[in-house]
Amino acid sequence: MNRKKVVLVAGVFPPGIGGMQSYYYNLSKHTKHEITVLAPEYPGSEAFDGKQSFRTVRGAFMRNERAHILSWGRLFRHVRRMMLVEEPDVTVYGYVLIGFIGLLFRVFGKRRYVISTHGMDMLMFRRFFGLNQIVKFILVHADGVLTNSIFTKKLVENYGVNPSRIRLVHPGVEAVFNQRSANAELIERYGLEDKYVILSVGRLVMRKGQDRVIEAMPEILKQIPNAVYVIVGDGPDRARLEQLVRKNRVADSVKFIGSISGSDIMNEYYSLADQFIMVCRELEKGDAEGFGIVYLEAASAGVPVIAGRSGGALEAVLDGVTGLLVNPDSHGEIVESVVLLAKDQALRERLVTDGYKRAKTKFQYEALAETFDQYVEELCTSPRANSKFVRKRPRVKQDVR
Repeated sequence: MNRKKVVLVAGVFPPGIGGMQSYYYNLSKHTKHEITVLAPEYPGSEAFDGKQSFRTVRGAFMRNERAHILSWGRLFRHVRRMMLVEEPDVTVYGYVLIGFIGLLFRVFGKRRYVISTHGMDMLMFRRFFGLNQIVKFILVHADGVLTNSIFTKKLVENYGVNPSRIRLVHPGVEAVFNQRSANAELIERYGLEDKYVILSVGRLVMRKGQDRVIEAMPEILKQIPNAVYVIVGDGPDRARLEQLVRKNRVADSVKFIGSISGSDIMNEYYSLADQFIMVCRELEKGDAEGFGIVYLEAASAGVPVIAGRSGGALEAVLDGVTGLLVNPDSHGEIVESVVLLAKDQALRERLVTDGYKRAKTKFQYEALAETFDQYVEELCTSPRANSKFVRKRPRVKQDVR
């Protein structure tokens, strides 16, 4: 392999918590190319970066992912400095909209740029014509586009991007996620002795569907009296979810754990579960689950999975093979599937076996990073897309007299 220089402009990155953070970190960790990451600054960033084999420049994007748009000027200056110092062969932008900077450097500096999208960064702008047109312009004129799922790939194609310039690189599962015995200390801490644990892991936002499970808990408890719904994660929807718990009078059967950092620690929480559920749904405003790596983490930990039939979850979970898919807006389907997994031991064992096998063979980051590496090399050896944007030296007319 011909090693290339890559700059990744990551809007989110560890030690921040989330699926996208894990995705960009593991691509950076496993790529064979020489990569430098521009990332937001978080508490603990310095200690985290000191343990990595690649270079990370912090504070270049925003102080955090919610910072004001004016801080994009700081990002532009840092990217410009990286272009001058690193002279990368390819720059990858981890949000569609910040790829506008890549477009500028391509027009005025002949620099290749790639957009990496997880779907939501396109869907959230569909309601706004002006921004949606900017998103389209950025995507169409990129040298390449990385997508995390077929669902996201189709969204990109709908903007008119040539399919030959799109490459699918699924999220992967870190090797630390494995089957293990339940952690006795955690069982005691949360009072889970003799409980049937239904687990969700994810940010507390509406599309994740924790509210649908809470609403189903009264019916679930009628058939599984010792059921407890354990929710790992935090986010803006927490207050509403807590109110929903009170409204449905299931406070004794729902536990909010909060955010958990560290894959090894997260695996301990998966080990508590009898089943995993995240009934994600697509909202009217366009918010949808681009893939759902938590389904594969749960499968790697030997936990049977229930997912919402929407977005990229249809690729993460094969219905009836590696898990169960339900209509996220169907109260009845959610209750039925939870009870089915609790009662049907043969089904449970089959889903666990096939889910574990698929997660461990098809979604390991070492192999997925190879796809990324090949794509980068192909981009660097092929003619640039949309070459009309690359400034050419004017022809000098020869005097033939």
